[in-house]
Amino acid sequence: METWRRGILLACVCLALWAAKFAVLKPLITVQPVDFAKEQKDESKWTEEGRRLSGLGLEDYITKKIKDIRAIVSGPEWERFFAGVQAASEGATTDREWSGRIQADERKYHFPIKSLFFRPAETPLAEISGRLHSEGDRVYITLKKDGKTIYLEATYHVYTPDDFHFGSGFSRYPKPPALFLFPYRKYGFGIVLIGLAAYLFLPRRKKEPDTICYPTWRNVLGDFASFLLITPFFALPLLIVGGSVQAITQGWMFCLIFWPLAFIGVWLLRTITWYAGYRIILQEDGLLLETGGKSMNVPFADMEEYRPLVLTAPRWLVRLSALAALSGRGAAQIGAAGRAFLLAGSSYSGLGVGLKDKSSVFFWVTDAMGSTALKNAVRMLKMLDEAGIHRKDEPETIQSVALPTGQDRTGMIVKLGSEKILGILAVLPVLAMIIFMLIVMFGRAF
Repeated sequence: METWRRGILLACVCLALWAAKFAVLKPLITVQPVDFAKEQKDESKWTEEGRRLSGLGLEDYITKKIKDIRAIVSGPEWERFFAGVQAASEGATTDREWSGRIQADERKYHFPIKSLFFRPAETPLAEISGRLHSEGDRVYITLKKDGKTIYLEATYHVYTPDDFHFGSGFSRYPKPPALFLFPYRKYGFGIVLIGLAAYLFLPRRKKEPDTICYPTWRNVLGDFASFLLITPFFALPLLIVGGSVQAITQGWMFCLIFWPLAFIGVWLLRTITWYAGYRIILQEDGLLLETGGKSMNVPFADMEEYRPLVLTAPRWLVRLSALAALSGRGAAQIGAAGRAFLLAGSSYSGLGVGLKDKSSVFFWVTDAMGSTALKNAVRMLKMLDEAGIHRKDEPETIQSVALPTGQDRTGMIVKLGSEKILGILAVLPVLAMIIFMLIVMFGRAF
C-alpha cells in the first residue's frame, strides 16, 4: 500500500506537469472587428498607393480592400456571434466563454482592438472556414443589421514545433491563449488532487503494541523532500522549451541535464517507501521483519551476537561536496560549504545482529543528526539481552550512501539502493552540460 500511495502521487504530479505544457498545434482562426474608416485614415501618405486609397470614398475603399475575400452571412446565430466578438474585443464582457479567447498579452496590455481565437470547426465559423487553407489567409465576414453593415476580419494561423524556442518557449505571434494552446492545463489541479487524495486516504497499517517502526511524520518529511527534487527538475525542460513533447524532440539536452536529478528524487522516494513499510515485530522466540510485502523471521536461536553500527558518507562523496563548495561563488558557495560540512559530520547509528550462518541484519535507530528515528528500539535491545545474545561493545563503521540492510554470508554489504545507479544519475547532468557546451562552441565555429 505504501508503494501505491507514493506511486499514484508521483504519477499524478508528473502527469499534471506534462498536461500543463502539452501543446496542441492545430490551425486556429483569429477574429476581430474592423473599423475601415480608421484604417483608411491610417493609410500611408508616403506612397502612391496609400494616397490613392486615402482619397477614395469609404464604400469604394471597403470594396477595394475586401474584393474576392468577402463572406456575406446572416441569421440570428451570426448576429450573436458578431455581438459577442464586439463586446469581448472592447473588454465589455466578463463572460469567460468570450474573454478566455483573447490572448493573455492583449488582455494584459489593454489593446484597443483585441483578437479572439476560434477553432475552424466551431459554429458558426465552420460555414466560412473552408475558404481558409494556408497561413495568413484572410476573409472579411459581412453582416447587415439594422441598416448597417458590420465587418469582422478572420485570419487563418498554422502553428508548428518550430514556433518553440529555448528560453522564450512558444514565441509565435499571435500567441493563442492557454485554452487553445494548452487545453489540458485546466485538468492539472484536479489530477494533483487525485494524487493527494490517494496519498492521504489510502489506508495505513495500524501500529500494534509489539511493533517497532519509523514514525509517519518522518516518512512524510522524506516524501516532501523527494518531491522538492522531483517537481522542479522534471518541470524545468518543459518550461525552458515551452512544451512537453518539444522538450524531448528539441530540448533533449535539457532533459539529460535535469531529469537525472529528478530521478534522484524518485530514488529517494523509493527509499522512503521502504522505510514506511518497515516493521519489526517483537515475538517471544525472536524478531519478525516486514517490509515491501516481504517478511523475514529471525529466531533468537539463529542469532550469534549483536553490535553497534555507525554509518558515514563515503570519502569520495565528502570530497566531491568540498570540491563543489570551492568551485561555487557567493551565496552558492556558502550553501555548498554548509552542505559539505553537514555531510562530513553526519552519521547514522544502528544495530547489527550477526546470525550463525555468518550473515547479518542491520537496524538503523538514529537519523543523520543523531536523533532517534526508530522508536522503542530499547525494547529490542532488552529482548536480545534477555535471550542471552552476546553483545559486542566495539562499533563497526560502514561507509555508504544508501542505508545497508545487512550483510550476506560472504560479508558483502546488502544495500537498499545501488550506489552505482545513484552515481550515474549524479554524473550524467555534468556530462550532458559538457556535451551541450561543446555543441554550442562547434556550432559557433562553423
